[in-house]
Amino acid sequence: MSRKKVKDKSIKSQTFVKGAMIMSLALIIVKLCGMIYKVALTRVYGIFGDELASFGTGLFNNAYEIYVPLFTLATAGFPIAVSRLISESNANKRYKDIRQIHKVSIPFFIIMGVIFSLLMFGGSFFYIRIIHSPYALPSMICLSPTIFFGCLVSIYRGYFEGMRNMTPTSVSEIIEGASKLIFGLTFAYLIMKFGLDSYESTGTVFGITFADKKSAIYTLVGFSVSGAVMGITIGSVLSFLYLLIKYKRVGGGITQAELDSSIDARSKNETFKVLIKTAIPIGLGALVMNISGTIDGLIIQNLISDLSTTHGSELAAQYPMYADAVTDGTIHTKLWGCYGTALTLMQLVTVITQAFGTTAMPMVTSAYAKGDRKQLKVAINRVLKLTCLVTFPCGIGLAVLADPIMEIVYGGNVAIVGGECLKIMGISVLFMAGITPICSMLQGVGKVSTPVKLYSLAVIIKVVMNFALVSNVNVNIRGAATGTLVGFLVACVIAMYVLVKATGIRPNFSNAIIKPLVSAILCGGGAFLTYYLLGSRMNIYMATLISIVVAAIIYVLAIIILRTFDENDLGMIKNNEKLAKILAKLRVLK
Repeated sequence: MSRKKVKDKSIKSQTFVKGAMIMSLALIIVKLCGMIYKVALTRVYGIFGDELASFGTGLFNNAYEIYVPLFTLATAGFPIAVSRLISESNANKRYKDIRQIHKVSIPFFIIMGVIFSLLMFGGSFFYIRIIHSPYALPSMICLSPTIFFGCLVSIYRGYFEGMRNMTPTSVSEIIEGASKLIFGLTFAYLIMKFGLDSYESTGTVFGITFADKKSAIYTLVGFSVSGAVMGITIGSVLSFLYLLIKYKRVGGGITQAELDSSIDARSKNETFKVLIKTAIPIGLGALVMNISGTIDGLIIQNLISDLSTTHGSELAAQYPMYADAVTDGTIHTKLWGCYGTALTLMQLVTVITQAFGTTAMPMVTSAYAKGDRKQLKVAINRVLKLTCLVTFPCGIGLAVLADPIMEIVYGGNVAIVGGECLKIMGISVLFMAGITPICSMLQGVGKVSTPVKLYSLAVIIKVVMNFALVSNVNVNIRGAATGTLVGFLVACVIAMYVLVKATGIRPNFSNAIIKPLVSAILCGGGAFLTYYLLGSRMNIYMATLISIVVAAIIYVLAIIILRTFDENDLGMIKNNEKLAKILAKLRVLK
């Protein structure tokens, strides 16, 4: 067998767990890069003034929160639809259809990329008025080309994921994350440094004259954030080039013999109709999920802006470090920035389960298409268990150690406000991270419109609670985190019910959910008590590290004592016979 054929076969041989591990590892790296990027960006602005840390983060969030829903609209669920249809075609050995799906998707992504890049460019001038944040305009404009290049990237990610080859997607995401980190931070720092030097020597910022220093500095921060987002654009370009080269080299993972044996493909029109029919419900679900950040930004900032007018003195009393911001009209941007710092840490967990959802869909779709209920049950149980095993300890850990973690990661005033939000967001993680793979499985079994309804419900609950809580001066920004918790708790419970009803398969709730939850609660209790005992006796870094280590030990022991794993779980590991014997002797397996 030729080297090319060996490569092609290896592409098709990735199991769910292997794909999940590859995707999870890559996404952890990417998210770590993203977290380091946002943390470092906050720190960069903190160098030039503590209140600029939250202001710069707020401007970045404003730009990014309008970019995400527009990018989601541009792709319209096509990457996931392409992945699903290619997976179905691969399972049914319709290899010519795979090629046709790829060909049809290319012009769609290109056209949508151009349209929505221009839409973001023009819409930015109106959006800044709605959120009362004129300093965010430069970053929004600079981020608009990223939509086009992101669409080009999506052409190939959907293809490779459908072929159950998660490596190209993983590598491309690492390229994006590294580029954002390297180029974005470099540009942000240099713009701030040279801009301040220019102001101190000439009284202008890059030739622009301002009435006062504060206006000059805020404008400079806006320019700096635009430099930061340029790193995202550069990463998208490099990621696309890598995927294009990869596709050209491996030939898409289909041998000539497979193409020759395949039945004729659907016509281009028929293929496009199938893609549209599949993509629209998925795209709507993703849009509803991603637009929630934009809605949060709009509602939260406007409500806090109103509070600064009607209850300015009370707001200033709660946040004395931002008292001047109440007067100059930037308190809403700065508190939004603090909220964003906590959100960054929370998303570090949710991104892992996103990988589970991405890798689960092809496997669930294939089992469902074949009518293999046994394999479908195995797939559902594995996804749920992996999700809970990762999500529960991380979420509860973030909640109980919110203050020291925020202080270590961000420091300064940002950590004080962000820590209050993270205590609530840590619990939210359990449901936000859980709903993503469940909805992916629902799409895999044909319930493509259900995630739209579930995410819509979550967003509606969030909006209602935001108006009720954020508008209360004694709750304000903390109300946004509470709304997220309640909204996704309700949606996650309903999603699980619908999955059980749709498949007729009742997962092993005891092993998959209850035992990991009990273990995580014990883990969180251990972390809390350890930090409570050590926090006043040693420095924050050592106390937090010891607390995490103690919590991890408790969690592993609890998992073992409760006998969370059974023999079926060993199917996730190749050559598991020896491991099975060892675990049986240790009485670890149920």
